[in-house]
Amino acid sequence: MKNIKKLTLFLLVILLIIFNFYIPSSRVVEAKTLRDLKNELAEKEKELEESNDKKKLTEKEIQNKKNTISSINLEIVNIGEEITKLTQEIETLGEEIKEKEKQIKEIINYYQLSSGESEYLEYIFAAKDFSDFIYRMAITEQLTDYNDKLIDEYNNKIKENEQKTKDLNAKKVSLNEKQKELQKELDSLGSQLGEILDENVSIEDDIKSMKKMISLYEDTYKCKLDEDINTCGASVLPPDTAFYRPVISGSVSANYGIYYPWGYAMMHYGMDIAGSGHGANVYAMASGRVAYITYKSNCGGNMIYIHHNINGTKYTTGYFHLGSVRVNVGDIVTKDTVIGTVGGNPRYETWDTCSTGTHLHIQFAYTNIPAGAGFYTKFTAKSFNPRNVLNIPAYGVWFSNRTTRY
Repeated sequence: MKNIKKLTLFLLVILLIIFNFYIPSSRVVEAKTLRDLKNELAEKEKELEESNDKKKLTEKEIQNKKNTISSINLEIVNIGEEITKLTQEIETLGEEIKEKEKQIKEIINYYQLSSGESEYLEYIFAAKDFSDFIYRMAITEQLTDYNDKLIDEYNNKIKENEQKTKDLNAKKVSLNEKQKELQKELDSLGSQLGEILDENVSIEDDIKSMKKMISLYEDTYKCKLDEDINTCGASVLPPDTAFYRPVISGSVSANYGIYYPWGYAMMHYGMDIAGSGHGANVYAMASGRVAYITYKSNCGGNMIYIHHNINGTKYTTGYFHLGSVRVNVGDIVTKDTVIGTVGGNPRYETWDTCSTGTHLHIQFAYTNIPAGAGFYTKFTAKSFNPRNVLNIPAYGVWFSNRTTRY
């Protein structure tokens, strides 16, 4: 029984060693040629062209909306002026009515009449003879008709202007609502345009990095068009024998493997180092050549990838959440080359939404991952525990240089 327990323990240790140091498929590299890279570049350029077309259409739509809003603003101003004009007309008409009423009273007074109906009758029946009666009758009818007509015109004009004012105010309210809707659409289009512009910057950065990478394989590594880029540049990479820690001081704040940064399980494909301080120098972990750079990613910030040839085995290292980048694609680096600075602080690197504080994320992958479409996915697929090749103390243990062994 005791021997069985020892055997079981021995087998468990062997399985753990295999799990940590042997990645069954990570060293299997799919063949990729310079032609493939150029085809991917062409696809990226096509994607940028489509994005630019979309940008132009959105800008045109924004301009159309602005023109419509300007037209509505002008119509609202015209309606306001028309309402003011109608109000003035009503006031003028009121003054005219008052003047006419005054004139009527003067005429009636002249004929010794008041505005009452009985007084009209008294005036009529006070005629001296039939001719005078007819005359007085005509005068009364004229005055009554004139007064009634004037009052009717006044009332009709008031009603007409009130209805017109009401209609204009309703139209003004409707135009204001339409203006608000258009402004919402305009704000939405502005957000879409902002996203397109951000996307363009990202695509343009990818294109720049891919062009530099193609130039690296074509001009430096001397790769032929249909030659596997995973092998054609091996002899050009500066050889090295070991990896060194990327910062002078700090401690591991997150290991490789499953962790719970936001309360639920996630796979951490690299290792986080904190404590170096924002702006601290970040060094290449071994001699190599800068293969790829991503600027201001919304999850990872500035990211640098370096190809290495360590004791004949090819690796790619990644350095994420950088505050600044000090190298270019194609640069030869050594372990003493400052490639960037520590970032990850949301107060400064506002674009890096995946980071909650200052730190450096490092990641290792087998093979020289070729630049191109799906680069990060391929890099992650071949990632492994940094502790397999990098000497670094346990979680939370402070180190103060790049070389002391633990």
